[in-house]
Amino acid sequence: MLSRPKPGESEADLLKFQNQFLAAKAAQAVKVVKKADKRRGDLGSGEDERPPLQHDRDVVMLDDFPDVPPPLTPAPPKKSKFKSARVQFDEDPGEQLDRSDQHITAVFSKIIERDTSTANVTMPVFTGDAFPRVFHRSEIKTEAKSAAGKKSIFAQKIAAKRAAEVAQISSLSLEEAEQTNVGPAAADAALPSEATETQFLRGEEDKPAGSVHSQRSSIVTGKGLGSLGGEQEAQNIHKENLEKLQSMSQEQILEEQKRLLAQLDPGLLAFLKSRRDGKTTGEGESQKQHERPGKLLHPETQPRPQHEAEETLKAPLLQKPVMEVEEGMEESLQTEAGARMEDITGGDLPVKPQKEWLHMDTVELEKLQWLKDLPEPRQKKTKKAMQARFNLKGELIPPDKDLPTHLGLHHHGEEAERAGYSLQELFHLSRSQVIQQRTLALQVLGHIVQKAKAGEFASSLKGSVLRVLLDAGFLFLLRFSLDDPVDNVVAATVHALHALLVSPDDEEYLDKTFSWYQGITVYPFIPNEGEEEEMEEEDENEGQAPTQKAPGKRPKDENKPDPEVAQYDAIKGLLKTKILQRMRYILEVMRPVPLVVLESLDILTRIGRHSTEACSRILDCPRLVEMVIREFLPTQWNPKVAEPGQLLTSLHGVPCATAMKLMRVLASGGRNVAARLLNKFELKSRLGRFVAEDPKDLPLRIEEAIRMNTEAFRLWAVATGYGQACDLFGDLYPVLMKMVPSLAQLAGSFQENNSLFELSVQRATAMVTLLTQVTQTASCRAELQAQLSRSDAEGGGQIPPPPVTWSQVSGFRPIIEMQLKGCLEQITQLEIWQALQPLTTAYVLYMAAYYSHCNQQPSVNPIDSLEEVEHLTSALLLPLLSQPVMQNLWEMLRPCSAVCNPLTCSPAPESLPSIVSLSCTGGKPPMSLAGSKSPFPFLTAFLVLVDSIITVHKGLVGKYVSILDVKGVTDYLLQSWTADPPSITPSSAWLLSHEYHFQYYVLSLAQKMAGTCPDYSQHASLHHCVAMALLSRLLPGSEHLAHELLLGLVFNAKLIPFLCLWSNTFPLLKTT
Repeated sequence: MLSRPKPGESEADLLKFQNQFLAAKAAQAVKVVKKADKRRGDLGSGEDERPPLQHDRDVVMLDDFPDVPPPLTPAPPKKSKFKSARVQFDEDPGEQLDRSDQHITAVFSKIIERDTSTANVTMPVFTGDAFPRVFHRSEIKTEAKSAAGKKSIFAQKIAAKRAAEVAQISSLSLEEAEQTNVGPAAADAALPSEATETQFLRGEEDKPAGSVHSQRSSIVTGKGLGSLGGEQEAQNIHKENLEKLQSMSQEQILEEQKRLLAQLDPGLLAFLKSRRDGKTTGEGESQKQHERPGKLLHPETQPRPQHEAEETLKAPLLQKPVMEVEEGMEESLQTEAGARMEDITGGDLPVKPQKEWLHMDTVELEKLQWLKDLPEPRQKKTKKAMQARFNLKGELIPPDKDLPTHLGLHHHGEEAERAGYSLQELFHLSRSQVIQQRTLALQVLGHIVQKAKAGEFASSLKGSVLRVLLDAGFLFLLRFSLDDPVDNVVAATVHALHALLVSPDDEEYLDKTFSWYQGITVYPFIPNEGEEEEMEEEDENEGQAPTQKAPGKRPKDENKPDPEVAQYDAIKGLLKTKILQRMRYILEVMRPVPLVVLESLDILTRIGRHSTEACSRILDCPRLVEMVIREFLPTQWNPKVAEPGQLLTSLHGVPCATAMKLMRVLASGGRNVAARLLNKFELKSRLGRFVAEDPKDLPLRIEEAIRMNTEAFRLWAVATGYGQACDLFGDLYPVLMKMVPSLAQLAGSFQENNSLFELSVQRATAMVTLLTQVTQTASCRAELQAQLSRSDAEGGGQIPPPPVTWSQVSGFRPIIEMQLKGCLEQITQLEIWQALQPLTTAYVLYMAAYYSHCNQQPSVNPIDSLEEVEHLTSALLLPLLSQPVMQNLWEMLRPCSAVCNPLTCSPAPESLPSIVSLSCTGGKPPMSLAGSKSPFPFLTAFLVLVDSIITVHKGLVGKYVSILDVKGVTDYLLQSWTADPPSITPSSAWLLSHEYHFQYYVLSLAQKMAGTCPDYSQHASLHHCVAMALLSRLLPGSEHLAHELLLGLVFNAKLIPFLCLWSNTFPLLKTT
């Protein structure tokens, strides 16, 4: 225990006691706690928070004093309170005009200098002098200007000075060798390396071009051995080579030279020769680029590209010559033009330089060429193809067109006399630091893509514009530009991406065929290259067990880089770049103008049409679908948007039919996707909101309200096809019973070329398509209910029946039948019939769906259904067959057939394998399968209805035998059987699937008549040949048709010709 301090002890004794206490590490008897200063509110400033003492001496610690000295930063500038009250003078009028100049030339004139901060700087050559001697350029004679390249005056002076120094050193070394009586070999050895190389080079100028002496030490540079040791080793090697050459005679050198020339590769020899002049073989590289397939180069000027995109776009498109001249005249004209460009005199300049001006004692006319007027376009005097150039609207400028310079089309270096910009220059301008230049370049590229897809450049350009753009990385250029923070650049990028991916005509025809037979089902827009990749992957894993996966094997495209994936599938390549997240950010955060919103939704719709996987990716993107439904499908919005003349500045918070179409396309991706949309994203409430109210009562513009109602019915039809959203049908049953009878008023309100009437017909067609899908779903209820009761007794799981009954849908049959009769009464008036034909087709398909399932319902009396079928046949269908219009429809089968006319489904001129298109750009011809005068949609629906009727009532088969005797039908079947089918492309597969349905129902009618009609044998052989041809042509997804053909047509003895003859001649033999 330590003793306490006693009186008389000094301060040294106290420090000694303190050291003993600290050395013993004893516990403190008293703990000092410093209370917080309430005035400062510093609750944690006690002594416990102070750091422990690290010194043996006393340390004085001051509160509120920082341990680190404050940084020496300048104080913020003081702001004057009286600055705003000072007198201010107007700015310079010239500067004000320059700043407010909005002409297009002001955008191109803002030049930003190249950043040279990272450029390589070569150090000067070390000399024996302490510091280089100062000289004036007037002391040196000007070097003779070489024809190979153009040098400035200063460069010519410096080159002449170096040449003089080398010559002086050579002469001094030779004189010393002669004075000391040393041979020429020693004199050569005494020369510096540079002088020796110059001497050998100068001494061998008169030798053949393939001389080995022309290979200087620049061939072996030693760069790979380091900065110091490499140069020394290269010098040693060079000295050994020189000594070896000096020890050989002239004959030996020539002999070794011939032996080396015979052994070396000609390409390597040309490269070694080029090193003598300090340059690489640019001609060989340019020739290789010219011979590279898919990259057409300019025949006259071929500057070297700096990166891959510029290499691909270096004059990739050549314009066809406008006029031709003779070859000799062309060469003479080119020679004269070159002479005019080289021989420049002061008289050609608009401003004559004078020697009295500063630094103009020596006039360099080459540097004053830019002051001259531009020469006339040379295409007027040559037959060679020129580089394609476009104006700011994306239009191709003819090579012989001379446009004024104030239009802003001459701000480029190559071919300065020609107006317009090439693709390479637009690519370069799209990455500019100036916002207006980036925006303008992307806008022009978007216009070029639109016109290229329309086929406007097919007759003027050699090559495909879209293919060249994609090979140069145009897709990823747009993806990079989407990340730009400027709204104008993003808007131009979205427009260009929309022009590249989306085809409005394709979407229009897909909406048109939605209400056709099986029109809801659309092939996914997946390129064919995907199937080849899958085949390659299957071949790689062919040796593995079926249940065994390759170790570490990822999905097919996950390990591939984005450009490689985009080469055969542009949509999949964009999905790998996280474009969905960026589109969500643009729509949610940037909130662009309405046009950009609509184009963004169209892009998402096009991505959704790609595949079911793409639809799932859209649904999995965080907040994307929620944002679209919240912002563009709200249940409440400002009614001012419906006021006439109201300018819509933003689409956010306003219902948009394009957003509803996006939901419909996503729902078409599969049953699971539709279930997620209806349940997770609460889309069912939006359906009820836009279906229950009449379009005239919606607070929207009438056109947009009709489109919104139409898309809501189509989405509902897709969902009910999966057996989903059927409970909504029971809730809105009174609304539908009120809407469906009102459709009869359309025939009386017909107006030619009225857009509202066409939109109303589309809405009515979508409504009837919904009833057709609900009828097919309700027909399964009885069967599923019986299976569910059996599974409950057995204890197994079963699909629950849909919440819609047959009695709910059967009430619409009389209404639809009456309206069908009203539409058929207008068949004699061609204009009204042409306008109402889509609605009539939907009516017929509804009747076919109803009668194909009515006999399967327990609540339906079979006798009543037979009477209804007989009444429908006698009152509507048989009179319809006798109409002249029906005869015209049968005759139009062959002219409108895609099988008989393969050119109608040929791909577009600018179609790309990586971007699937239906080739509907510009519209289909009227006399085609998808044209306005096509008979296939109505006749297919008519045959489906006939097939349903004769299935229910077999006694009516003979009533429809006249269909197979129509000359138009037999001629069509004969030509479709003998004609070669068109090649399978996305556009042809879409059309052929509809035509093959028509052929199947014709053959199905023939099958039913073969057993009942005795006079049918005359068409049996034709129908059997058509069935065999159709079986070999069916597309994927038509397996059920192949099953029906094999089951009832292909091996039917009554259709095979020789079996028909055998059965008629001999009785049927029975075996026991």
